[in-house]
Amino acid sequence: MRILTEDNLRHLISGATILGTGGGGDPDSGLRTLLSDLRSRRRFELVKTDELNPRSIVACAYYCGSIRAPSRKEKKSEKPALKQETCMRLALETLERRLQRRISAIIPTELGGGNTATALHLASISRLPVIDADQTGRSAPELIHSSYQIHEVPATPSVVVDELGDVIVVDKYGNAAHYEKIVRNFAVLAGGSAFVMDSPVEARKVPRIAIMNSISRAMDLGESVEKAREKNRDPVQAASEFLGGFQLFYGYVQNFELLESEGFLIGDIRFKGIGEWRDHSFRIWVKNENIIGWRDNRVVAMAPDLICVLDEKGCGITNSQLCRGMKVSVIGVRAERIWRTRKGIKLFGPRHFGFDFDCVPIEKCLK
Repeated sequence: MRILTEDNLRHLISGATILGTGGGGDPDSGLRTLLSDLRSRRRFELVKTDELNPRSIVACAYYCGSIRAPSRKEKKSEKPALKQETCMRLALETLERRLQRRISAIIPTELGGGNTATALHLASISRLPVIDADQTGRSAPELIHSSYQIHEVPATPSVVVDELGDVIVVDKYGNAAHYEKIVRNFAVLAGGSAFVMDSPVEARKVPRIAIMNSISRAMDLGESVEKAREKNRDPVQAASEFLGGFQLFYGYVQNFELLESEGFLIGDIRFKGIGEWRDHSFRIWVKNENIIGWRDNRVVAMAPDLICVLDEKGCGITNSQLCRGMKVSVIGVRAERIWRTRKGIKLFGPRHFGFDFDCVPIEKCLK
C-alpha cells in the first residue's frame, strides 16, 4: 500500500490531465477537492489487487456527462442540490444494498484531471483504498470505451445519482450501447452530469480486465514534467519522451466551434503554426476528448491513440479551457495495447465515430 502525499496528488492530476486528451473533467476542481481531503486528514491509499481479499468487491466511480464548452459559465440550478459527498455516499450505499455486499476498493474509470480525482475523493471519504489501475488508460467519451467491455464484463448492477437526489439502478441492459444511452440521457436530464458507480467485480478479476499501474504512470508523468520545469528543460519534450510520443504540431489556437449536444461536447478546434510550423495548420475533431487530428488536411492521428494538447509549461489543456491565441503543442501517443486489438478498434476507432476510414496506428500515419 502506498499513502499518497500532496506532491503525489499534484503529479497525478498533472499527468492525468495530459492523458485526458482534452476531456476527463476539470483538473483545477479535482485537485482542490483532493487537497481539501488532505487538510481534513483523510488518506489516499493506493493498492495493488494482491493486497486485497481476492473475493472482495471493487467498483468503478465517475461522473458521466458533457464537459463544459469554452467560455460558458456554470449554470446554477434553481433547486437545492445535494453536496458532492452526499451524492457519492448515496450511490455507494445504494450499490452495496443491491449487491448485499460491501465495496472494498474503488477503481477510476479513466485518467483525467476530474474523473480520476472523483474516484480518489470517494475512496477517501469512505476510507477505502484505490486500485492502481483504470478502465481506459486515458480519457474517453463513452461508457463503452472500457477495457471491461472488451472483456465482456457487464457494468451492472449500476447506480446513477444526480445532484437533486434522484437515483436509478440499472440491473440489466440489452447491450453496452443501450447502457450508454440510459446513463447519458439521465445525465442530460439532470442538467449535464450524473455520478455513476458501476462494474462491480471481484478483486481477483481486475488484473485480467483493467489497465494496470496506470495511476502510478500518471503520477510519474506529472513528476517528470515538473522536474523538467525545475531544471529549465522543455516540459513538453519531457512529457513526450516519457510517453514515447510524437510531436505533431506547435502553434496557437486559431478558433474553435464546440457545442454541448446530447451529453457531449462536440466540434472542431483549429490551430495555426508558429516557427518551423508557420506554414502549416492543424485541426482536431472533438467528442469531449480529442478524437481525430489532421495536419494540413491529412489525418496524422486518431483514436484510440491519444492526441494531447499541452501549453508551454507542459500542462495538459482540457477543451473547456481553450481560448483563442493560446500557444500549444500537440503530441500523439500510442494507445494501450488492448485498444489496438480488433475489439478495441471496433469500440474506439474512427468508424465508431462515423468516419469513413479505417484505424491506422499513429506511427504508420506519420510515415
